[in-house]
Amino acid sequence: MRAAIYVRVSTGQQAMQDLSIPDQIAQCEAYCNKREWEVVATFTDAGVSASTDNRHDFQAMIAEACSPSKPINVIIVHSQSRFARNTLDLLHYTKKLEKAGVQFVSITQDIGNGDQADVLRTILGAMDEYQSKETSKHVKRSMCENARQGFWNGSQPPLGYRTYIAEKRGKKDKKKLEINPTEAEIVKRVFRLYVHGEGEQGQLGLKAIANLLNNEGFTTRKGSLFMMQYIHKILTNEIYISKYVFNKRDSKTGKVRPEDQWVKLTTPRIINDVEFYAARDRLQHNHPLVTAPRIVNSSILLTGFVHCSKCNAPLRIRTGKGGAYRYYRCGKHADAGISACSGCSMRMEKLDDIVLNTVLDRTLAPERLDELLTPLIERNTHSQRLQGERIKSLKSDKRQLRMQLDALWQQISTEELRLDSSLKSYIDKLQTKYENTSRAIIRLEYQNSTPLDSFTNIQKHSFADALRTRLTAKGQPKFRKAYLRSLLSHIDVGENIIKISGSSTDLAKLVSNFNSTGKLVPTFEQEWCTREDSNLCPLDS
Repeated sequence: MRAAIYVRVSTGQQAMQDLSIPDQIAQCEAYCNKREWEVVATFTDAGVSASTDNRHDFQAMIAEACSPSKPINVIIVHSQSRFARNTLDLLHYTKKLEKAGVQFVSITQDIGNGDQADVLRTILGAMDEYQSKETSKHVKRSMCENARQGFWNGSQPPLGYRTYIAEKRGKKDKKKLEINPTEAEIVKRVFRLYVHGEGEQGQLGLKAIANLLNNEGFTTRKGSLFMMQYIHKILTNEIYISKYVFNKRDSKTGKVRPEDQWVKLTTPRIINDVEFYAARDRLQHNHPLVTAPRIVNSSILLTGFVHCSKCNAPLRIRTGKGGAYRYYRCGKHADAGISACSGCSMRMEKLDDIVLNTVLDRTLAPERLDELLTPLIERNTHSQRLQGERIKSLKSDKRQLRMQLDALWQQISTEELRLDSSLKSYIDKLQTKYENTSRAIIRLEYQNSTPLDSFTNIQKHSFADALRTRLTAKGQPKFRKAYLRSLLSHIDVGENIIKISGSSTDLAKLVSNFNSTGKLVPTFEQEWCTREDSNLCPLDS
């Protein structure tokens, strides 16, 4: 008899300890030696669950056992649970082996052969599957509680973080996250390149950032090159703004769990909100389903937001004189002819200059900034007063909730109350309300942290000069286009009139950020702004 031994452990920690697998192999070899069976192969899956058949060595063993050359007569396992913890997989693969003439033997569960053995094997398989699901349920519950207490659950932290032992409980190390200074600088640079650009380069795309980091010799933690997907994952990971959610998705199906099962963990902050949401807004705007890639990647300054005033069709670039001249021309006229629209046409350089000069000379003129910002400042002052009162009320609610929670936990610890399911549900609701109140306070305080009324005349001139420098940067059309989009939303071109429109709210966002940071960031919507403000005021200049 030619035997193959299959051994497995479920977790990486078990595999690293290197105890269970050698013991399984030794016992299986002793079993074979006693029967004078020849061990021709040993297959090992370390740190892999048997609840799925997606195991490398397992599939290799099945393929070899069922091959026409029949190199294996019997498969030996320490216990049936090593082979499978899914009843359907167990029955499927044992029947497959049976058809190939290969025996299946568990050295600790000798149930023989025949119909009775099949029934017993099915019963044992169902028990193994039930035990696996129960164990998984208890492990998940323990991990959720660990996260609620502010500890990190074992997995590799994202780039920019590392774990440290915060405390010991018996033999267990309780870990928390801290910032890895070297990696954090890479994360900060990725955001800086995507939102601001670097030097005279202007904003970079995902591929350009990956290429730049790779050319400079940077690698991921695993030593591999940076890829576009990796850069996208960094730019969308809310852990960098101190928001991490544990147990959000089912690890097997990938489906999002109900929100009441989420555990929210506060992490050390690496990126500020302004930069994070600016990056998110640019990612959303550049998504192919939102904006065509030809517009995102175009070096044409006004591509995507210049339109024909007669039919509102976008203007496209057309060339003349063998490519010597370029024109913005009505797209509908180009597609359907004069019967659809008589069309409009203008030299690209001429329209670019008109739009840029209008913005530079009129919108960014100090007196025009005063005219645009004065009503916003008045509304902002009134809004800040109301928000200040709201913050006081919320802080009072937060203190009351904290006192209630502390009192309940004190009574539970002294066994005055028993933590049953109904009490736990009530505590979870209080905790959720406490967290929502805390987030509301942070949100309102952030909105109140950059008042427009403190924007001095000197800062107005500095702001106008900084934006003028960005808009006139030579050789950087994508860079200039990003900042032009932060001011303008629509350009209508007619035969005699060019109408340039933009939102004063977007201008206020640029002003507020410049007031608080001294940096210009293209406009973006805050996470909590789920709809546009009712006080939007379009700018026609």
